[in-house]
Order: sequence, then structure tokens, then C-alpha cells
Amino acid sequence: MAAATDLAVSRVGDETAPHALVMLHGIYGRGRNWQGIARTIVAAQPSIACWLVDLPYHGDSGPSRHGNTVRGLAADVVEWMDGAGVTPAVVLGHSYGGKVAMAIAETKADQPLQTWVIDSTPEVKPPSGSAWQMLQVVRGLPSTFSSRMEAQEALMGAGYDLAVAQWMTTNLEREGETFRWRLDFDVMEQLLNDFFVTDMWRVVESPSPLHDLHILKATKSSAITDAAVARIEAASGPRVHLHFGEGGHWIHAERPDLVCALLLEHLPFTTIEE
Repeated sequence: MAAATDLAVSRVGDETAPHALVMLHGIYGRGRNWQGIARTIVAAQPSIACWLVDLPYHGDSGPSRHGNTVRGLAADVVEWMDGAGVTPAVVLGHSYGGKVAMAIAETKADQPLQTWVIDSTPEVKPPSGSAWQMLQVVRGLPSTFSSRMEAQEALMGAGYDLAVAQWMTTNLEREGETFRWRLDFDVMEQLLNDFFVTDMWRVVESPSPLHDLHILKATKSSAITDAAVARIEAASGPRVHLHFGEGGHWIHAERPDLVCALLLEHLPFTTIEE
């Protein structure tokens, strides 16, 4: 389904489920990246409906109506939620989507909300990390490929493992006899540049009394620096929680069992119903 913001959104769970969990993917991703985890959550707690959002410029969504920034994408998601009548108890985001989730929390200070940030950071830092490196790699590759396999092999030749190469090539679309990226990498660069200069520490260090913030740090990832970990730990308390999970940046793909268990342990409506 799509709303006025031209966001493509799919639901996992019953349309009458009373609780809504909105899931936001990372850069180059799409909502269905979280489909497996959503199905596990819904199977364990049928009162939950998970809403999988394709962020602007990703998947089947159109451009942003509010600007190519973290807060612009957050405004698009909020506009969709308001237009679709979805009032989430929980918003979850991975990587880029994690900072978008924090930006949504920033605008919802007067509403109860639990926010999950999966291996993303509130800090400002120089451009770096796997998403930034991928941008440089794809710009060095041909603009078209004869097959998905050709693109996959090119990415593996640049040092990516099979799983990441296969995931990235889902962003190719057929154009006649060739395959072309459906992503606009100039826009991806704009989004990433804003990500690295957007400060979300207020959400962590001065949370709304109605909010509950959970940050999952992947132990094999550098997405959250040691300095940021120390600062999050200093802010930890009844409304801010830092978790560590064994795995890399794509921990939800590597360890979906870990992510599901953590969510089911802490989701506000699961503890009520047990």
C-alpha cells in the first residue's frame, strides 16, 4: 500500500492487530530485508503487526517530499504514519534507518514510543564504514551488467562476501538485455553525507519521559565508535538501554535469532501479555 508520501509499505501480521511496530531498513536496503524477523515476531505475538517501510529512493518508494536528509526521511515516514492511521508503539531502524528512527522519536516527544536503533549511531563523525565504502565501489563499476551474476562477481572482486554481494544486486533492474542500478547514487551520497553530520545525542541524553530507547551495538562493527559507546553507557538508565550482540553490522541477517529474542524480551506489549 502507499500513502500520500509515495512510500511503499507492506504489513506482516493481521490488519486487526492492536499493536504496530514500524521497521526501517538501512541505506541501499528495502523493507523486505526485515521480513524474516517480522514474521518471527508476529508468530510469537499475533497481537503485533509489523510495517515494513521502503524509505524514499529505496525499493518501490518515490523521492522524499521533505528533503534528502535524515530528518527529511523521518518526516516522510511520519507523514505516511499519520495518513495511514498507523500509530506505532515501536519504531525500529537499522543503520541509516536507525538514525531516521531517532529523528522520528525526536518529533514524537509527547507520545509514548519505544525506539530500537540497530547498530547505528547518534554521533557526528567523518564519512566512513561499509555503506560509504560501497558507494565508492559501485561508482568504480560499469553502469550496466549483462547479468546479476556479473555484478555479484564484480562486488566480490572488490572484497565483499557472497551474502553482501547478493543483497546489493537486488537493487539491479532489467533494462532490455542488461541490468542497471535502480538506486541514484548521487542521492545516496547526499543522504549519507547528512547522516554523518546529523547529531541525535539529545534523543539519547535527554529522552522524553514517555520514551524507551534501546540501542543494539554489533560487537564486530565499528558503526558505533568506542567514544559513542561510552557516552551511551553514561546516559543509560530506566529509559535508555545499550545492548551488545555478537556479530557484524548486518547483525539482523547474521543473527536474526538474537535480534528476535532481544525484541521479544523488551517489546512493551509482549511483557504485558505474558
